[in-house]
Amino acid sequence: MDALSIVADEVALEGLDGITIPTIWIRLGDVQPKFPLKLDAFTKEFIWKSLVNNRNLKFYELPQERPDVLLFADTDSEICLETHVKFEDDFKNIYPVYIIPENKDGIQGSCLFFKERKEVTKQIRSSSLAPLLSLEEASKKKLVIVASQALRFRALIGAETDPDLKILNESYCLLERVGRARWQGELQSNLHGRLFMADARKLHYLRKPLVKHDLITLQPFVKRLKSGQMQHTILLLLKRFHLNRRTKIDKIMEYASNFLQQFPGQFTTSDNFKQHLVSHFQNYFYFFNVVSLL
Repeated sequence: MDALSIVADEVALEGLDGITIPTIWIRLGDVQPKFPLKLDAFTKEFIWKSLVNNRNLKFYELPQERPDVLLFADTDSEICLETHVKFEDDFKNIYPVYIIPENKDGIQGSCLFFKERKEVTKQIRSSSLAPLLSLEEASKKKLVIVASQALRFRALIGAETDPDLKILNESYCLLERVGRARWQGELQSNLHGRLFMADARKLHYLRKPLVKHDLITLQPFVKRLKSGQMQHTILLLLKRFHLNRRTKIDKIMEYASNFLQQFPGQFTTSDNFKQHLVSHFQNYFYFFNVVSLL
């Protein structure tokens, strides 16, 4: 995608809740592959004008300011999101789930202030599609940009899926939530325990049509809780953001297997094995006390 298509895609992925200007810069700074333009003042002004010029976007004023989105860095694309696990207790949900009921306009999604927010598109976009508001004024955290239903749905289902596909509202909101997480994905334990407030059985029912239509991928996921216990759950990602993530135990076992292949009979002393394992995985011992297992 070109730069402006990426911008529109990021707005669409944020869902019916919309996205503030400060959060747009955060998202573009984290987008993969890397955003092709340097996010300096000139580029931001260019992007702002493109947002105003895009008829598939509308502008709304929230009844209160919204905090900036908080991202968790993925330290290794092949490994589960340890930073997600480490800091999830500090997670502040700025997009609480509030499912919009069926309506004549066909709008789907989750939006806490769907009825309370005020559309201000005419105060921002002129008839010639020029900005009526400066970027500095637009950067206030009450102003959000919302993509059209068609644009948001396409960002979630991909170009290969039938745009006329029908999904029930609750399942759509689950898809929207997973899409907003981009490459990071959503843990099922968080979805049913903290976000959707539904038991595992109901969440399975909600995700079933998404799996059936090949819109999301599921991966086994093991995370370490603050208590030190391991919890088995599932990582959900949009198909377009799928990555083959593995736990650190998987990585360690693979390394151990490859290391032992170097020796006759795939055999070596425990001291030799421990020495090589410690030198290779010393950064992982915070999460897995491997040495104590040897």
